[in-house]
Amino acid sequence: MGKENSFFNLNIRNWFFWPSFILLILSVFFSLILPTGLIDFLRTIQGFILQNFSIGFSWLSFGMTILCLVIFISPLGNKRIGGINAKPRLRRLSWFAIVLCTTIAVGILFWGSAEPLSHFLFPPSFKAIDAKTAAATGFSLGALFFHWGYTPYAIYVVPALSFALFYYQGSNNPTISLAVSPLLGSKPKNSWMNLIDSISLFALVTGMAGALGAGVLSLSGGFLKLYPSWDMTILSGIITLIILLTFVISSSTGIEKGIKNLSLVNLFFFFLIAILFVLLGDSMKIIDSVFLGFREYGRNFLDLSLQLSGSGDEWTFDWSVFNFAMWMAWAPVTALFLGKIAYGRTVREFLLFNWILPATFCLIWMGIFGGTTLDFAFVYPELYQNLFETSGPESIIYQVFDDMGHFKLFARLFIFAIFLSYVTAADSSTDALASLSMKKVGKDPFQTDSNLKIIWGTLIAFMAWIMIMFSGIDGVRILSVIGGLPALFYLLLVFVSLFLIWLNPSRYLKD
Repeated sequence: MGKENSFFNLNIRNWFFWPSFILLILSVFFSLILPTGLIDFLRTIQGFILQNFSIGFSWLSFGMTILCLVIFISPLGNKRIGGINAKPRLRRLSWFAIVLCTTIAVGILFWGSAEPLSHFLFPPSFKAIDAKTAAATGFSLGALFFHWGYTPYAIYVVPALSFALFYYQGSNNPTISLAVSPLLGSKPKNSWMNLIDSISLFALVTGMAGALGAGVLSLSGGFLKLYPSWDMTILSGIITLIILLTFVISSSTGIEKGIKNLSLVNLFFFFLIAILFVLLGDSMKIIDSVFLGFREYGRNFLDLSLQLSGSGDEWTFDWSVFNFAMWMAWAPVTALFLGKIAYGRTVREFLLFNWILPATFCLIWMGIFGGTTLDFAFVYPELYQNLFETSGPESIIYQVFDDMGHFKLFARLFIFAIFLSYVTAADSSTDALASLSMKKVGKDPFQTDSNLKIIWGTLIAFMAWIMIMFSGIDGVRILSVIGGLPALFYLLLVFVSLFLIWLNPSRYLKD
């Protein structure tokens, strides 16, 4: 479809594409001429969001987790996406690889060591835990599992499932508003559809820019550890450009070639790094850390989910709300992609491969890397605290590699895995952005306009580079929280819609 269009003759939904695109262009332009002013302005918005919507992020995330569990064991789980005769186009392994690499991006690579170390050094006051103690170690792993486990994956799954159920019921265009069809009715107004899609698009672009910023920081940290004399500004710009060029080339080859093959390679590197880490590290301590993480996760689940003791606390704002806002910013448009590739699967299969399996993989990964980091930090607390405060969170994992005695091996594998991770995530997300922007969709939903992928990819790369240059990891956090606010309201509507579908499937879904 996209190959028939010239670059200046784009197949776009004008009232959806241009308002969001112009607003984002103005943001980039303003940040170039007044970078400090933009950061201060965005930080003010972030503070307002955290103070007024913190409970909303937590309670909605908890509700989505419970809804996923209820649907998994309900009769709705037998419903086949696309109809009873629909046949899947992707093998299970390819499907799992694409889902995993689309959803985690660079998150587990960047935060797997940095986040638990932060909790270990600076535990929340509402828990009355002493820093750098065994109690802090347990809480750190439990909080890490909470932020990267079944709750955040439920944030993706709820809109993705609702979209998939309606998208393949007829000749529908891939619009995010499809996921709230029970509330909009069978013939929603275009103005409502454009508004919902535009808000979701803005949320994803800011979320993607934040994730790319984390990826560039982590890659830069690795290269600077290997080559200390390199310049950070030039290095980060080159890394951003290479990532941009790679995922543009990959996305132009489509889902069943570029995205699938890159995801399979990425999955292989995830397993390779994890297995080598266990074999070359202290295997028994690592296994104990995984089990400790699950135990502490269960112990703290309700408290952290509902902010029973941490409401209004700075730790809750900086970690729980930040994480859920980040996932929510990605969720609306990522849901479009995940729903599109689920053709031919049952609802129960969808939940298994989009919720249970990837979340379990993330938790085991976090237990391996987070546990090892805490083991070293327990022995060398001052070294790790000094590194965290002076060199930033992106430097922590490389110190762990150094302490293990296998720095060069793991650093090179890790740098390559980070690169692949963001490329595959950006690949699928720009595919979804292009699908959403297209006025006319071809007969094959797996094909989208390559020109639109280039436009969105370039804009996201500019935003990410500007934010990390002028505000570092704070810029990543600011973008994630701001992108999550509009997504919060959209996901509330989706939650209600999927709840209505679960209550009465025959009313909303065709046989």
